[in-house]
Order: sequence, then structure tokens, then C-alpha cells
Amino acid sequence: MTRGTVRARARTRSAPAFGRLGLVRFLAAAVLVMGMAGAAHAADYVGLVHPLSDVQMSVPVAGVVQRVLVKPGQWVREGQALLELDSTVQQLELRRRGIIVEDESELAASRARLEVMTELQRMTESVASTTSSISREELLKQRLETITANGRLIQLQAQKRREQVELDQARSDLGQRTLRAPVAGMVVDAPLEVGEWTKPGDNVLRIVDATNVELRFSLPLEALAAVRVGSRLSASFESGRGLVTAEGQVQFASPVADPASGLSEVRAVFANPRGLLRPGVKGIVRLPGAPRPN
Repeated sequence: MTRGTVRARARTRSAPAFGRLGLVRFLAAAVLVMGMAGAAHAADYVGLVHPLSDVQMSVPVAGVVQRVLVKPGQWVREGQALLELDSTVQQLELRRRGIIVEDESELAASRARLEVMTELQRMTESVASTTSSISREELLKQRLETITANGRLIQLQAQKRREQVELDQARSDLGQRTLRAPVAGMVVDAPLEVGEWTKPGDNVLRIVDATNVELRFSLPLEALAAVRVGSRLSASFESGRGLVTAEGQVQFASPVADPASGLSEVRAVFANPRGLLRPGVKGIVRLPGAPRPN
């Protein structure tokens, strides 16, 4: 056997080995390319977590703080009293109005006078119809007094209604001296102290309800097709224990795009019963099929 024949056979034996190696490399490259293509069709968008309810409160009227009934970190229910202003003058006015409303002596006397005048007129007209002892002038005078008594009664009844309205107003004025929680939540700020003066517009209390939070993020026009109001999506949130994953529901997708960035705002609500999702931290939403943000 010649050397040329041996070399030809050696090349023949080694050819299948190189073919198998090439096939393995090709499959590995294909898997890598497919993985990269899949990743290209899933984009991450970063947003910021907001509490669903965040109320910065102010007093409706000016006054001196008499009592602060809550402290930061305290959970309050809707309608609970939070702060009281000095209400000495308002309490006295409410008492005065109450006494006026309760006094019906003049109204009772006017009602009784009308009854007497009505009966007297009936008797006078009865006598005048059978005898001529009562002149027409006296008869007309009697009728006029009855009409006057009736008018006075109507006037006093209207006055009592006005007094009742003034009593209700005094009660409302007193109620405005107490600041109450408009929503249930946690007090996160209560800067006022007893004896301090405050007025409408001053920030006196802040209540936050983070049992449900809202993730706000922005999407380009081509990515909006991946979300719709009512759809579910998952997001990862920063926490002291690493990333926390939660599932929420899209509540709002803005129909208007920012003219500068071309992005539209999207808001999704997430249940947060354990308080792991803190307002102010970042949340990351992954949208399959959406283009990557620039």
C-alpha cells in the first residue's frame, strides 16, 4: 500500500468527526441566537411606586391647636378625629342658638291669641247676623284683628325656622374646629403642637394608605399594544430583602403622549397587604413582545 493511499483513508476517517463537531457548534449557535431573539422581544420598563391614597390635610378655619389626637405611625379610620382647634367661642354660640330655638313662649302665645280672636270673630259675626247691636265698623275691626293675629303667628313660625337654620350653622362652625380623617390610612406626618396657630392652607397632617399601591411608568407608542386597561401584569420591586415580584392590574393608560418624549403614562395597581411595596421605590415591568426602551 502506498503512502498516498494511507493518507486518503485517514482523511476519509476524520471527515465524520469534523462533521459532528460542526453540527454541535451550529446547534449551540442557533440556541444562542434564538435566546437573543427572544430577549429582544421582552423589554423592561422602570416606574415609580405611589400610594393609592396620599392626603395632605389642612384645617378649614384658622385657630389655635387645642389637642393633637394622633401621632406618626398610627393607623386611623375614616372619619376619626385627628386634631382639635380651640372652640370656646363656637361652643358658647351653639348654646345661645339652642336656647333661642327652644324658647317657643312667644309662638305659643301668638297661637293662643289667634284661637281667641278667631272664636271672638265667630261670635261677633253670629250676633251681627241676628241683631243690629253690632255696627259694621266693629265687625270689620274684629276681622282685622284676627287677620293681624294670624299674620303674627306666620311671622313667628318663619322666625323659628330661621333660628333652626342658625343653630345648624353654629353646629357646623363648631364641627369645623375638629379635623377628621377623610380616608383610612396611616399618619406619616403631624408637625403641629398644642398652642400653635394654624390657618387654611397650612399642612397640618398627612395620611397615606399603602395597602394598595400604584406603579406609574411610561411606554412608547409601539409598546402600548402590550397593555390595556384591566389586563394583568407582573412587576419586580426594590425592597430590603432584594427584589419582590407582584402581580397587578392596569387601571389607566393615557391616550395622550408627552410631546417631548413621545411616551404615554400607564398606571397599574398592586395589592400590598404586607407592606412590602414601599411608595417611592422603583418597580420594573417586563412586557413580552414590546420593544426595548431607548
